[in-house]
Amino acid sequence: MLKARSSSFSAQIVLTILVSTCAMTIMVSFLGYAAVRKVDADAAERELRFANAKITEEFARLREEQRVCTIWDEALIEARAGNTDWMERNIGVWMQTYYGHDAIYVVGPDGLLRYAALDEKTVSLSPGQRLPEDLEPLARRLRSEMATASAGLDDSTEAVSELGILEAVRLDGRPVLVAVSPVVATTDRLPQKPGTELLHLSVQNLDATMAGRISRPGDLAQASFDPTPPTGSHAIGHPVKDAAGNTLTWLKWTPNRPGLRMVHEMLPAIGLSVLFGLGLLGWLLRRLWIASQQLHRSEAEARYLANHDPLAGLPNRMHFEETLVGALDLERRGGPSVTLLSIDLDRFKAINDTLGHAAGDELIRQVAVRLRKQVRSSDTVARLGGDEFGVILLGMSGEETISSFCGGLVHMLSKPYTLAAGQAHVGASVGVAIASRIGGDMEAVLRCADAALYRAKRDGRARFRLFTPEMDDVLRRRGEIETALRLALESEDQLEVAFQPIFNGDGEIVAAEALARWPGGPEGATTPDAFIGVAEECGLIHALGSWVLERACRGAVEAGLPKVAVNVSPMQLRSESFAAEVMRVLGKTGLPPQRLELELTEHFHLDPGVNTRRNLHDLRATGIKIALDDFATGQSLLQYVRDYEIDVIKIDRSFVSRLGYGDGTDEVVRAMLDLGRAMGLEVTAEGVETQRQHDILIGMGCRVFQGYLLGTPVAAGRLAALARGANQRSA
Repeated sequence: MLKARSSSFSAQIVLTILVSTCAMTIMVSFLGYAAVRKVDADAAERELRFANAKITEEFARLREEQRVCTIWDEALIEARAGNTDWMERNIGVWMQTYYGHDAIYVVGPDGLLRYAALDEKTVSLSPGQRLPEDLEPLARRLRSEMATASAGLDDSTEAVSELGILEAVRLDGRPVLVAVSPVVATTDRLPQKPGTELLHLSVQNLDATMAGRISRPGDLAQASFDPTPPTGSHAIGHPVKDAAGNTLTWLKWTPNRPGLRMVHEMLPAIGLSVLFGLGLLGWLLRRLWIASQQLHRSEAEARYLANHDPLAGLPNRMHFEETLVGALDLERRGGPSVTLLSIDLDRFKAINDTLGHAAGDELIRQVAVRLRKQVRSSDTVARLGGDEFGVILLGMSGEETISSFCGGLVHMLSKPYTLAAGQAHVGASVGVAIASRIGGDMEAVLRCADAALYRAKRDGRARFRLFTPEMDDVLRRRGEIETALRLALESEDQLEVAFQPIFNGDGEIVAAEALARWPGGPEGATTPDAFIGVAEECGLIHALGSWVLERACRGAVEAGLPKVAVNVSPMQLRSESFAAEVMRVLGKTGLPPQRLELELTEHFHLDPGVNTRRNLHDLRATGIKIALDDFATGQSLLQYVRDYEIDVIKIDRSFVSRLGYGDGTDEVVRAMLDLGRAMGLEVTAEGVETQRQHDILIGMGCRVFQGYLLGTPVAAGRLAALARGANQRSA
């Protein structure tokens, strides 16, 4: 009986051990299986990312190697001349032997081949020989893009130099990578008439050579290009697609499976003994711990990216605001004082428009480096978005100390920046909010810093301003104007357009200037200087400008005006669609282009971007006149007249008001009139308010006048009667 109980107890123990061992084995096997799958999947994902990056790199390499040889004065000269020997040595066989390109073609504007190189030999061309049929669509598409970009230009070089096509296609049934670029000069000595450009095509086979070049740095085993997709677990691949998204071929390779190799290594050890199996279990748990650590590191990297700006390498707005909340809370509990700086770069958009977005990104990175060097380790500097930065200064007390720091910061940020695309000159405006003087939460401190920044920009930029309560009122008023202006543009019955007549020497009305009026603004009648500036800052200037232009053109048609002048913001001119919008309004209202004059003002900076120049060129081509308002009051003087092909200059009222005082103003005005006559420009004198001023201008030879002496701004309904009355009196 006792023996039976003992056997039963032993069986229970054995069974318990067996069950426990089985349960542990199942659990370990399950964990091991999951770990193996995860490790192998991660390895495969890394290899896929690597393959994608290397394929993209190969695409970019072909394009860059081609541009080295096609943007070159000598290449254009020799290719035009049909110098086969030179092309072989420089843009043909040489590119095959040096860069490894598989085929080179140079195509004339007539579609015929000027040069071809295959298998590192120059091909003897037959008369009328063209590109291979598979490459013809790429050449035609690029020529279409070049024709669009250079429409209306005498020299297409600048318009087409950055154009090009880079695509994977099938050539004679084989997948290849093709780069197509125009052959252009690097200087202005070799202008090209649109439609006469030569095209250069480089072809790279997607073959074993490229597969080896792609796979070698990442150890992609047995990599090759294959038209069939990978199947099963023995191969993985990355598709290479054409422009339409169709898969041309696959880069396939045998995946590295570290998890599976690990299992194969463990199997013999598991079969040796249970003790060794337990040790192996510990090793596996250690491996799992390592994998867990890697996961934690990945999570830490994800948290870093969530709180930092990847371009500048600085904390982002979310991290910045969290830090500011903590600093303000610590200050309230007796910690160090908090000072907030809101920083905005001046003329950053002009850098993007003129040098390109890559230059803008490089500028942001350089600004971030300068800011990090300027602040202390206890301070926080962040990129809040676009060209806006923020700085939290801890323990910097005293207005004099803060002012000295901010002055040095503005000076440091205003020094020239050396970029790959050229040297850039930008300034920085800084708004300063001392938290202890405000006494509010994070939102209040941020709002006050923004209000000080707004004041710094209004005062001329490239400076700093410390917050005062009056600034908050200004910012709040600006917000009220912005909100009310949005509603006014939606309702279309709160804004008005008045017309100030412009007279010739005989007293006839020859034109009228359209002036925006807002009698029902937030504080009653709001001046254009107030609401137009807000419209430019908040992006409403395009809608407002279009509204004023349409009302002005319609009023000119109804009144039978010979010409109507409408003011244009530089921001409107930077829009790609501005010229098209003007022509749309003219078509809608029926006003001929010859009766429209667009006024630019010398007080504002007209950036020399492509859009501005193209808009002015397209508008003048239709017969629209371009006038320069407030002439000689800005810093440019004759620069705009030369660069923007001005038709009319308007003498500013500040000069007219000083006529006859003997302070040299008369000589300046006479010089402006002489300049206008010498350059074939129409000259209008603004602000004529006295008969004496009018008589002096008449004596100087001025023939067009605008001012309260002759006529004040009137509503569109009175304009026709006023014009008839003036013309009858002159008759």
